[in-house]
Amino acid sequence: GNFDLLCNLCTQASVHRLLKRFREAGEAKEVSYRWLSEFYADRVEEYFDGDQPYGRADDFLEELLLSSPSLIHQDGGKVALADPFGLAEQIIETRDDIVKEWKEEMRNVPTHHQDGVRRVLLNKQMAAWGSSPSSLGGDSDGGSNDGGFQ
Repeated sequence: GNFDLLCNLCTQASVHRLLKRFREAGEAKEVSYRWLSEFYADRVEEYFDGDQPYGRADDFLEELLLSSPSLIHQDGGKVALADPFGLAEQIIETRDDIVKEWKEEMRNVPTHHQDGVRRVLLNKQMAAWGSSPSSLGGDSDGGSNDGGFQ
């Protein structure tokens, strides 16, 4: 269940990242942005919202891969081709990047957790001793003085 949920979240995150990238690219990626945005919006509830059966991310990609290329009429009478196969490839590549980023974040969780636990324990010890980090010059570097170690 967890693996499938992560796969679904990574796929959805990759679609969002691609749409943002296409939007920021402006006219150069307007066709890809319009086509993928519409495709995704029409299917987000079916594949990503709420409790979903296993494999919905793969089903979404399969539907994308089975979609026919589409001609998009642009301003000025131009006609462009939307390539669902190419979009699916970009989604998979972006999903791979996201997985790598998330894995790195998860690798750092124990360190972040330990640092947070140490900070809480030290603050509790200081309070038990009747001291506070601020009485030790905890704000001398211009940082915040919230009564605890940062």
